[in-house]
Amino acid sequence: MADYDVLDRGVRREPQLAPLSLDGVAADSALIVVDVQPDFMPGGALACREGDEILAGLEWLLAQRAFGHVVATQDWHPAGHVSFASRHPPHQPFEAIDLYGHSQTLWPDHCVQRSEGAALHPAIDWSSCDLILRKGTDPRVDSYSAFRNNHGPGGHRPATGLAGWLRDRHVTDVYVCGLARDVCVLWSAEDAVAAGFHTHFLWPLTRPVTFDTDEDTRARLTELGVEIVDA
Repeated sequence: MADYDVLDRGVRREPQLAPLSLDGVAADSALIVVDVQPDFMPGGALACREGDEILAGLEWLLAQRAFGHVVATQDWHPAGHVSFASRHPPHQPFEAIDLYGHSQTLWPDHCVQRSEGAALHPAIDWSSCDLILRKGTDPRVDSYSAFRNNHGPGGHRPATGLAGWLRDRHVTDVYVCGLARDVCVLWSAEDAVAAGFHTHFLWPLTRPVTFDTDEDTRARLTELGVEIVDA
């Protein structure tokens, strides 16, 4: 796990669980906040529908200190990343190409390292995070999930190291939220299940690239046995 991929803030000494918050979430749980960054907000380079509407609820949730651990992921692409449509003329954003034997959606240039759009959203107090995980740092490989990168030139999906980090801290349950519901949050939930964690999807604290995918997203989560938390 490379230093530039994961920034460990250290573990809080004694997590203070909020009484009755989220049914009394235990200390062996982790909240994973996926890609809450300006480029994914309305007006951003790759806007999610109503993405800014999760900010107040997320800020409240983080203030509860209801989880044993908090992880935030940060899309952090070098300029000219392979997933950018601008790298593949005459293709346009949201078209798909074959990349390393798998379908790759091409995106507008977004979350370029050290740009304002790549920052963790300034409306959120991120001080409760134990871990900030930067993904998409390899110019050759896209990275949706918090747990594994997309398929690379070697034909496999390299791990980010998050699963081991959580196991080392005796985490059994993960709660995922953030952006986008139908891409990075969904892929993170899928990989959390595959890694053996009890997985909960905080639906109101997610938004999709397009609401047209919501039915398929719910069906996939149900198929995997993910608990969808609607309120």
